Amino acid sequence: MVDMTDRDRLGRAAVHSAASRGDVEGLRGLLAEGADPGAADAGGWTPLHFAAQAKVPAVVEVLLAAGAAVDAVDRHGITPLWRAVFCSRGEGGTIRLLLEAGADPDRDNVHGVSPRTLAGLIANYDVAVHLPAGDETSS
Repeated sequence: MVDMTDRDRLGRAAVHSAASRGDVEGLRGLLAEGADPGAADAGGWTPLHFAAQAKVPAVVEVLLAAGAAVDAVDRHGITPLWRAVFCSRGEGGTIRLLLEAGADPDRDNVHGVSPRTLAGLIANYDVAVHLPAGDETSS
């Protein structure tokens, strides 16, 4: 049994590790034992940030079903959707799941860059195709 209060030097718990590895069954087990799906590490990263970065839609689904906040922000104002856009390499499954769960594509980080803006800046993959059309006031 894993102690749900154990954290590493970066403030990460077993739930963060399972999410970053894409370990769906391990994550389900941890959540069933009481792990917090919204646990934030020292930098504000939640398991959903790690799952979005790893591009593992099944883990994203498990975390959202467990009540993870879709627009949780880290210390830089970065949301899981921002991480999904940044790491997508053109893959849109994770992006679409987060949007369907209500993620805000126009939420700026502390540097004024939203997921939609970021998608438009990525030149080597067409990531913007996975985001809904914004209005003319969107950044």
